[in-house]
Order: sequence, then structure tokens, then C-alpha cells
Amino acid sequence: MKHALVIGGGFGGMAAAMRLSAKNYQVTLVDRAPMLGGRGQVFIKNGYKHDAGPTVITAPFLLEELFALFNEKLEDHIKLVPLTPWYRFYFADKTSFNYGGTLDET
Repeated sequence: MKHALVIGGGFGGMAAAMRLSAKNYQVTLVDRAPMLGGRGQVFIKNGYKHDAGPTVITAPFLLEELFALFNEKLEDHIKLVPLTPWYRFYFADKTSFNYGGTLDET
């Protein structure tokens, strides 16, 4: 069996490890953080939840493709919930800006 080492447990590293595993590689995935997810994690600071990076999935077909490698369906394991808006930005002057998936929602 071929071996592969994947460095980085973010979305890209996990996807690479899954693809290699589907090709019958024995995969070792390492990351410096105690949890996988990379910037796709949430952290709490001063009692507030913060996204560490991109947590909105704008291309669910990429996840469906990964699950299909193992003859699985994404919807059997994960429920994706549409958000409107995707983000709401708040500014120091008390104004806000909604960012959505389409121009009409932004």
C-alpha cells in the first residue's frame, strides 16, 4: 500500500486526505492545531463567538463530490442550512451591511 502525508487539517488538507484515501493510499494527516478544520472553526473570545475564517459553504457540490468518492450522500450525514444574509457587518458608526449569495441579497 502506498503512503501519503498531508500537512494541514483545514478544508483543503482534509479533502486531499479523503481523495488519497479513496485511491487506496494509507494517509497520515497532521496539523498544528488540536482540532481539524483550519479556518473553518469557531472560537469564543470575551463571551462572543467568532468565525476563524470561511464558514459559509458557497459550493456544496464540492462536498457532494467528496462524499460520492465513498459511495455516500452528503445529505445522509450533514444538513446544510441556507443563510440570508450570509454575513452582516457592523461598523463603529452603528450602521450595518448585509452580504448575501446574490446581488439582490446584498
